[in-house]
Amino acid sequence: MSADIPRFLITGAARTSSVELAAIIPFTELQKRGLCQFRYLNEMAVTLREIAWCDIMFCVRELGRAGLYYAETAKQLGRKVLGYWDDNLLAIPEYSLSYPYFSPTEVKKSLLKLVRTCDAFFTPNQKLARELAGIRGDEVKVLPVPLGMESISPPCPPGKGTPTVGYAGGIDHTKLVNSFLVPVLIATAAAGLDFRLHFFGTKPNCVGEIRSVETRYTAHTLDYRRYLAIAANLRWDIGLAPQWQHEFTTYKFYNKLLEYTQIGCAGIYTRIEPYTLVIQDGITGLLVPNEINAWRDAIIRLIKDPELRYKIATNAYEFVMANHNRRLVAEKYAEALAPYLSYKAPKISKSYLVSGVSAEPFSKARSLWQLALQYIRAYGFWYVLRRGPAYLMRTLLKQS
Repeated sequence: MSADIPRFLITGAARTSSVELAAIIPFTELQKRGLCQFRYLNEMAVTLREIAWCDIMFCVRELGRAGLYYAETAKQLGRKVLGYWDDNLLAIPEYSLSYPYFSPTEVKKSLLKLVRTCDAFFTPNQKLARELAGIRGDEVKVLPVPLGMESISPPCPPGKGTPTVGYAGGIDHTKLVNSFLVPVLIATAAAGLDFRLHFFGTKPNCVGEIRSVETRYTAHTLDYRRYLAIAANLRWDIGLAPQWQHEFTTYKFYNKLLEYTQIGCAGIYTRIEPYTLVIQDGITGLLVPNEINAWRDAIIRLIKDPELRYKIATNAYEFVMANHNRRLVAEKYAEALAPYLSYKAPKISKSYLVSGVSAEPFSKARSLWQLALQYIRAYGFWYVLRRGPAYLMRTLLKQS
């Protein structure tokens, strides 16, 4: 690898789907083209040596003071710092499980400071780009999101078997699933049609209770690569993507369209941005208001019409392949990052590095303590005591 190309250090609070899609996959493509080198580290595992190694830090959804501290340190040492959000972290709603963490004023102040500290900022959502540009006072560029799977096949023509209706989501979606989607599915089952249900990630309170419908559940996984491996073997015909009808949703990316297209199924989506900006109703998906009867009717429509399912899935596949394939996304990243692909940071003296490394255990311990206090204030002492050690071990042992 040429010494002339820039070195990117990608950081984030965890190796989530956001980190994979926003950074690791696109930068892997850029690295293959010889445009950069990159490494990924959890924000809590960043060291002065790693900062010294890089020319540019690319911070994805940095959440705590540790992320801000290392971003500021990198800038002081002549490194460029780039930021990326795929959610409006300054406006996390009360229905989110992460609201207690993000709601304190001190956390929002840290996030605002990080947004302003970065040399440039990126997002996949145009509305969020405008919001962040207003905070920063300069342009925030919109970057496309790549497919998680390296390659996908066109949807298969419909067979004669019983169709499977699926839902994929994280534990943060449990409230929406139980309060809205479960009543929808109970109403759908009452129509007496033959179909199966499969929940992946979010465990609803109806598993085994809709007696006329075979219902499966696959547990949530934090490992995005494992998620993709499971998703690649799903044989769904219909994918459900209800969203909260809330302003916060309009700042998100239409990730469910990509997920269900990778699975090869036709999707039903809440009629709200960002989905209304990309999906053509009845062509690349069904757009439905969050009303139980409307969703029931949409599901029944696709169960009864396999040709429509196939048409929607095929059209969605063509749209996604034309706009989110890895080659295209890599080109857009190379264009947006062009000002930084020739940047080389100044070297850090060995004496400074040695003195800084000797003090690093104390600053890292302080960062861990501050992070623990934030979580204790948000979720309580016993929650952190139960989950903190396992999180710390994953952080220290899983950096690949």
